Amino acid sequence: MMPQYTYDSNGNPIGVFIPINDWNQLTEKYSDIEDVPEWERNLIDQRLDFIKKHPDQLISIEDFIAELDKSDEV
Repeated sequence: MMPQYTYDSNGNPIGVFIPINDWNQLTEKYSDIEDVPEWERNLIDQRLDFIKKHPDQLISIEDFIAELDKSDEV
């Protein structure tokens, strides 16, 4: 997958574009992706609010993937 990022005037990432073929693969793999229950949407909103208030606690996607790879080795 080769995502393209969109940035605001301050250089902060604000969006991601993925090629349609990648999107189609994701929606096939996760066919129920649009059926997000209300409780889960609320949880996502809470987490997004936390991220807005505490951006210093974010890690890069590369670091996140590295951590996932480490946990798979255990």
